[in-house]
Amino acid sequence: MNATAAPQVNTGEVKARALKGMVVLVLRTVASQGLRVISALALSRLLFPSDYGLFGIVAYASSLGVFLGDLGLSAALVRQSHEPTQDETFTIFWSHQALTAVIVAAVCAMAPVLTEGYALGAEAVPMVWAMALGLFLSSLRVIPLMALERKLAFPTIARAELVENVAQVAGTLALAAAGMGAWALVVGSLIRGAVGLVCIAWASPWRPSGTFQRDVLKRLLGYGLAFQLPPLVAALVAGWVPLVVGQVLGKDVVGLVNWAWALASTPMMLSVVLNRVAFPAYCRMQDDPSGFAEYLKTSLRRLSAALLLTLPVAVLGMPVLVPLFFGQRWIAAVPLVQWFTLECLLITLTGLLATAQNAGGRPWERFAVVVGIGVAKWSLGTWAIHRWGLEGIGPVGLVVSMLEVGVTAWRVSHLNPGLRGLMWQVVEPLVSVGLLLAVSALVALKWGPEGDWARWGVGGVSFLLLVLAREWLPGLRSMVGEVRDIIEFVRARRAARSAPASPAS
Repeated sequence: MNATAAPQVNTGEVKARALKGMVVLVLRTVASQGLRVISALALSRLLFPSDYGLFGIVAYASSLGVFLGDLGLSAALVRQSHEPTQDETFTIFWSHQALTAVIVAAVCAMAPVLTEGYALGAEAVPMVWAMALGLFLSSLRVIPLMALERKLAFPTIARAELVENVAQVAGTLALAAAGMGAWALVVGSLIRGAVGLVCIAWASPWRPSGTFQRDVLKRLLGYGLAFQLPPLVAALVAGWVPLVVGQVLGKDVVGLVNWAWALASTPMMLSVVLNRVAFPAYCRMQDDPSGFAEYLKTSLRRLSAALLLTLPVAVLGMPVLVPLFFGQRWIAAVPLVQWFTLECLLITLTGLLATAQNAGGRPWERFAVVVGIGVAKWSLGTWAIHRWGLEGIGPVGLVVSMLEVGVTAWRVSHLNPGLRGLMWQVVEPLVSVGLLLAVSALVALKWGPEGDWARWGVGGVSFLLLVLAREWLPGLRSMVGEVRDIIEFVRARRAARSAPASPAS
């Protein structure tokens, strides 16, 4: 079947459609986060760290199959200049299913070895089997979802994902209340996958028809492998928590770490939204280097300003917020939540930069960065755990993530001349505001009054005053000025709603 050219859209149209998709997905994310908070509050009283630890180790073993079963072929279809043909989508769809079947069989065969190695108990084996079979719920939706994403149909995707989130929360809470323990988390994830598959399949215009062609697979595999290997390596890197922490410190500590990460990674939901919208948008803008550069730099400035002015205040307040909302049993997780929150801020910025790197045709370069960072995290993390135990996990993650965002920004700055100076624009606010946060925490700890609430107040006020003082330093990017630009942008968008829509607006 002959390929047809993709519909021509200019940079203004891409920005407008991407912005609409981003707004819709952000609204969906806010609603999902509300559900997530409700679920976390309830589950923190129904489940224990051992339940989260068991689920975390089991889920990690099966989650690798999500990355192995894709090979980045759907991303290669999104990036190509012409519309995917029926033969292309048919070939990729059945390639996904065949590879997923092999992975499911391998994971199921290894389940007894995994559970025995971590002394998880006999009940963990069927958990691994269930999670492995759930990989088909992901593989079956890849191409229908790709068809929607290529058309930037994110409002439709947002509705489907909100429904699956509601189904997961309702199912998990009901099963946890029934005393299912870790099985509540397992079945809840399967419910989400099943409901999401039905919603996406119903909304997508794609249906499996065509002819399987090996040449399509060969042509797309080069870019696809380079695109998919970085997240696979990142998943392997993340395995140092269930693998190393589980072996050295035990299952309960793994549960504590996983719970802390789940709470701290709330900003990562924003990262997922940005990256999903940015990748197809950036791919469409490769013929306009200057427009692409300005779009990326503006996005990074506004994103970093919003995160750097809000998350540090939340970090200072974690000794109050965690026991207040989740109970005293999670008080040991407070330092982890603080470190992980800052690490997630860096990962969110790295995600946007990595998306630009992939869209710019540098997936193998991205792969090299991820491998280097992975080696650093495994080696430093293992050493830190043996040296300091639980206290070494957070600092190592933050240091390695800072290194990754700096290296990635440096490489992205070489994509085109319009991106020169990007590394300084990204790294400078992180370093300067990070130092202000450290000073504020020290002031609250050493000279603040007794009591967590009082220290949070002293630390928060100190941080905000130091940020205002930073505005007067020469050569530094104004954070307050960036906030003003965001407010003006929002006002302009509201005013434009009453005027006729313009693609270039």
